[in-house]
Amino acid sequence: MIEGDVALNLPTGMSALYADLRSTKYRRSFTLSGELDTAQIAASLKDGLLTVRIPKRVEFRTRKIKVEVP
Repeated sequence: MIEGDVALNLPTGMSALYADLRSTKYRRSFTLSGELDTAQIAASLKDGLLTVRIPKRVEFRTRKIKVEVP
């Protein structure tokens, strides 16, 4: 589950004339595939964009096999 609060930080002396917000709280939940390694979840927030990375478990990752031709 991802939860957060929305905050409008305005410069001193300014006020918002209009803000398209229905609520200052948000929550999202979803079911993850069994192929994902939930112990290795990483998240970052930059410039208002939340990026969540959930890698596949090792046994489900694509393998590269080198083939040598004699």
